[in-house]
Amino acid sequence: MENLEEYINKHSANLEKRSDFTTYLYYLLDKYKIDNVTLYKKANISRQSYSLMISNKVNPSLNSLIKIIFTLKLTNHEAKYLLKKANYTLSSSSNYSLIIRYFIENKIYNLKSLNDSLIRYGYRSRTIE
Repeated sequence: MENLEEYINKHSANLEKRSDFTTYLYYLLDKYKIDNVTLYKKANISRQSYSLMISNKVNPSLNSLIKIIFTLKLTNHEAKYLLKKANYTLSSSSNYSLIIRYFIENKIYNLKSLNDSLIRYGYRSRTIE
């Protein structure tokens, strides 16, 4: 069994696990070679909302995060970490979450298709706008 110091060192060495939301988002932006302006424009997020989000003044909405995930075409693993860093999860106990997870896991990054599916399953008021 590892001791506490080894445990802390092991887990704090992983940037993905120890970074905050903004640091992880910047890591993803760098990885996918996209700048802030391009991201918020393509994701249809206002400059003001995006600025508040990355300055940690407000917690991003799930809606904004899904748009970022789809814009960057994140892997399932990356999407889970980004959501987790903003204190969200896509639960298996929610059909709404399962629909979104299906699209991410199957690399279907089309918001219109996602919204059509959400509407078909009765989530018209929760579409990603």
